Amino acid sequence: MSSAQEKKETPMLLALLLFIGAAGLIFAYLGSEDSKPAKVIETTVKSEKYEKAVNKHLMFTNEKMELERQRMQVENAKLLNSDFNATTPKQAYTNDAKLDLTVENRAAEIANELGRGGQKEEQAMTPDEVVQKELFNQQQSHEYSRAYKEEYARQFIENARRGGYKVILSDDLSRVISVQPLRSRQSMELFGSGQDVQ
Repeated sequence: MSSAQEKKETPMLLALLLFIGAAGLIFAYLGSEDSKPAKVIETTVKSEKYEKAVNKHLMFTNEKMELERQRMQVENAKLLNSDFNATTPKQAYTNDAKLDLTVENRAAEIANELGRGGQKEEQAMTPDEVVQKELFNQQQSHEYSRAYKEEYARQFIENARRGGYKVILSDDLSRVISVQPLRSRQSMELFGSGQDVQ
């Protein structure tokens, strides 16, 4: 019988354990519901506190922006009413009377005495004077050019003679007409032969 009694007690024991487990879960659930409202209240208080701080900051920022806008309007109104041409330029450099900035004319005076100074103001020339001046300048240029060509031709002939050649140029000195070798004892000795060749 004891086994029959154990068989009856086992389901009862299981039912009792299930009932105790269910009661524990119910108490745990009800206990968590009681703590939730406290947390919700705490969170609500904190969020209201933050909301007030944010709202205060937003109001302060809006007031600041409005004051800045009004200040800009006042400044713009002042500028519109002011005369822009009334401004005066400021001097870039001011001498504190420590430096002597006067211009010394002694150098210009010496250059003028030596004839190297700046161009003197010439009186206006008549057309006849202008033509005469141009003709004079052309004549001077032509004479200079002719003298240069003659000197160049003279040096050319002299160098050719030293080199052992007789050179004849045209009358206008622009072309060589003939070249003839000079046969002398000195020129042959230069080349080392030493014999007279005629």
